[in-house]
Parts: sequence; structure tokens; C-alpha cells
Amino acid sequence: MSFLDNLGEYLKMVVHSPGRLMAPEPLSGGIDPAWARDVFIRALERLEQSIQDVRVAPTGRPILEELFEVWQRNDAVVLFAERMDRLLRESIGRDASDEDIKAWIALSIARRVGLDDALPSKVRTLEIDRLARIARGEAMDTRARIDVAAYAASIRATRGVEAALSVTPIGRVFLELTGRDAIRWLLHVEAAQSFGPSDPWRVSREAAQVLTSQSNWSFDWGKEKSFRLVWQSLKRLEALGLVLIEEDAQHKRTHLTTLPLGEELLTEIAEQQESPMSVLAGSLLADLTLSAADVATHWGTGTTVEVQASAVAEATARHSRMVAHEIRNMLVPVKTALGALYREVLLVEQPGEVIARRREGIDRGIDAVFRFVGELVELAKVSALPFESFDLVPAIRDAVSAVESEAGRRIEQMLPASLPPVSGHRARVVMALTNVLRNAAQAVPPESPVIRIQAEALEGASAVRIFVEDNGPGVPEPLRRAIFDEGISLRGGSGLGLALVREVFEKEMRGLVACDASPLGGARFVMRIPTTGMERP
Repeated sequence: MSFLDNLGEYLKMVVHSPGRLMAPEPLSGGIDPAWARDVFIRALERLEQSIQDVRVAPTGRPILEELFEVWQRNDAVVLFAERMDRLLRESIGRDASDEDIKAWIALSIARRVGLDDALPSKVRTLEIDRLARIARGEAMDTRARIDVAAYAASIRATRGVEAALSVTPIGRVFLELTGRDAIRWLLHVEAAQSFGPSDPWRVSREAAQVLTSQSNWSFDWGKEKSFRLVWQSLKRLEALGLVLIEEDAQHKRTHLTTLPLGEELLTEIAEQQESPMSVLAGSLLADLTLSAADVATHWGTGTTVEVQASAVAEATARHSRMVAHEIRNMLVPVKTALGALYREVLLVEQPGEVIARRREGIDRGIDAVFRFVGELVELAKVSALPFESFDLVPAIRDAVSAVESEAGRRIEQMLPASLPPVSGHRARVVMALTNVLRNAAQAVPPESPVIRIQAEALEGASAVRIFVEDNGPGVPEPLRRAIFDEGISLRGGSGLGLALVREVFEKEMRGLVACDASPLGGARFVMRIPTTGMERP
């Protein structure tokens, strides 16, 4: 299985496992590859001096040649040393110094190649042998080179709370992606959290710049540090198919090649190109930071610090602006081309039945998309702003005016002079009410349309209730709750309009929305908004 497959399987296991699992701590990445290779070569030299005859391996080859090839293949000795480092720190080396750990790793290498080195304590020697067997098995198994559990914890794809492990939104997004998109997502998540070129778990923008500045690198063993990138990180990029690492044991040189896919994806990281993935990664990471910190307060004041929340909102705003920009860029030439087509047809001959029949639908569709883009731009402007207190009556009148002008239908208004103030984004409330009224305007019969909006204060001014009803066909009872879900539409639309209604009134303003039958014969939409506190069903 590939690294992507292993990571996916691990995250799925965490999602479906009800047990209490904890992610291991990330590796330190402190083992110098050159040091590990040198220890191995010195151990083989000692073995060569100690044997009097030509020993033969089970394969029939001289033992020294066999050991040299097996341990150098795919740099297994470096992987062995890294794994032993971690295993020792989880066992007899829990309180040991780095020098002691390195001495024990050297001992384990010596014993694995056949030398008789040992510690004064036989028990500790047996423990080192046990750990070495585990490390060697994993070092020789190409599928076990990268600890996916530690990697997932390092990039915050998993999170442990009170010893229970769960998959975060970072991990859930990964599970929805495949192939190139999955790799691109991991790179953006890593880059957003990287500590720099020396980070063993997260590729940095500086590292991406190095790897894309030229495609091929070669360096002598022991001089990798001049390259400024961590071996463990390079191995992960190789597992993702972004670079190729080739070891020349004979000349003690390493050749590194950035592959075409690596050139493409690492360039995005190196040049800090803003994309939907980079913005989403930043937003989710900011949200994880907020949830981890819970609510920060100023000591002595009790006021809430909302820096992280602002970061999430700003990321959402940038995402909306970017989507709007891209949609507009794609639609402008389409609309221009259609305009030219109309003019050319008119110059050549009278408009035919096809143009007459299709033009209205084309124009209406394009105008609707431009209107959606305009609303998205307005949403981007307000999404990062703090809540404000405002009177709903003028906001309702703004929504009514917009739909009456757009649809050419009169809307009956049964509104008081004023209502108790509510707290929220006024522009988003107007947008949500516009969507409800537009939905009604599209549903009513053209020969006798009736659309009515009513608002009232409830329960000692603790809440406000708004009704929007019409004499259209109504909403089937099984769909009256589902119609607020994203993607659900009774008329083949995007299914986003009423989803925004629930988002604004329920998630943001802590109220309730509902749909039932209207005495007028059609649908009745009810929005109940608290003026203080949170509404309960």
C-alpha cells in the first residue's frame, strides 16, 4: 500500500473505532543520516577484521556483501536508527541523554550485523535486541517507513482529548480527496503549520523553494546538512511521489530529483499561491486553534478575546472573494460572446425561432449567476465584521423592496412600526429574507400571486417571529425540514438559498426556522429570532 493509502486507512480506523486511542508523539527527527551510515560502515569494518574465513549468507553471497547491500538498500540503516531512537525513548531510554541513546543505537547496529558487543546488564542487552528486531523489520518493510499515526497527529489530522483520539476536519477533508488532490491538501496543511526547513513533519515554503529552484541535486554522504532539508521530510515527499531519492553506495553519494508532479504542487507552496485549498486549510487550522484554546479571556476584565474567530471569518471572506472573482472572470467572456452572437445574427438575417426561443433562458440564467456573484461579494464584505444590534423592520423592508423590483410582484406587508433589536449581520439577514421571498415569488401562480410577510414581537420582547407565506403549491411534508439542507431544491436550483436562511437564523443568531402549510394554500416559512439568549424548540 502507498503512503496515501496507509494514511487513509489509519484515519478511517480512528473514525470508526469507538475505543480510546492516543496518537503517539511525533518523532524528534534528531538522528543524523550521515552518523547512522558511518556507524554501520564502522561496524562492518570491525566484522571484516574479526572473521578469519569467507562467511557465506543463505543467498550464497559473501556475508559482508550481503549485509552491505541489504542495509544500504533504500537507506534502511537510517530508518533503523530513527526507529530505534523512538523505541529506546519509549523503553529503557526514557530518561537517558542523547549520547546514551546514540551509544545504544550503535550497539544495536553492531549486534544486528553479528558483532558480540553487549552492555554490562544482560537484561538491558536483551531489551535492545528485542527493540532492534522491531526496528529492523520496519526498516526493511517499505510500507512501514513513515509512521502515519505520528504524521496525522503532527499535521493535526487527528486530535486527542482526554485520551480519546478523533479525526479533525483536516483529516476528514483528506478522506474526501484522492490522488493529486489528496497530496495537494497535505502540502497546504503542512506548509500552513511548518516551523521551517528543519521541520521533519511539515514541508515549509522555504523547502519547496529549494526543491523547485532546480530539479536535480547531488551531495556526498555526510554533507546533507548543507542542503538545509530534513531527511525524514524528503523521504515523505518521496513516498508521495514528488521527489526521487537514489543512493549511490559505491561513491557514497545521494541523488535527489524533483519529479514533474513535485514541480507542479511544490510551486504552489513555494510561491504561496492562494487557492481554495490554501484558504480552507488556513481556516480549519485557525478553527482548531480556537477550539483547542476554548475561550481566552483578559485577566481581570472577563472580556472575550476573539482573535482566532476573526481569523476564521477573514479566511472565509477571502475564500468568498476568490470564488466570486473566478466566477466573474469565467462569465464575462461568455456574456460578451453571446452579445456578439446576437449582433451578428441580426446583421445577417432576422432572428430565427431558435434565437427567439432560447435567448430569454440564456439571459435569465447568466443574469442569475451574476446576481449570485454580487451577493457572494456582499457576503464576503460582511462575513468578517462583528455582530451589530439593529431593528428588523427596516431590514425586512429592504428585502421586500429587492424582491418586488426583481420579480415584479407585490408583497403584502404586515409589519409593526418597530421591533425589539436583534444582534447579527444585518446584510446577511437581508440576504436570507430575500432568499425566502424570492422562493415564494417563484412558487406563486402568475395569474393570481399572493405573497405575504408578517413580523411580531413575542413573550415580553424576548423574541421576534417573522412569517413569509404564499399561495403556491407548498412544500411536501416530508421535505419541510430537509428543504433547508444544502443542495435540496424543489425547482432544480442550487439548493443554497434556504441553506443560507438556516445558517443565518439558526447557527449565527441562535434562533429557529421552520416550514409548514399556509392558510393561503402554499408554504409558510417561520423565522423565530431571540432578542436575548438562545431559542429552544
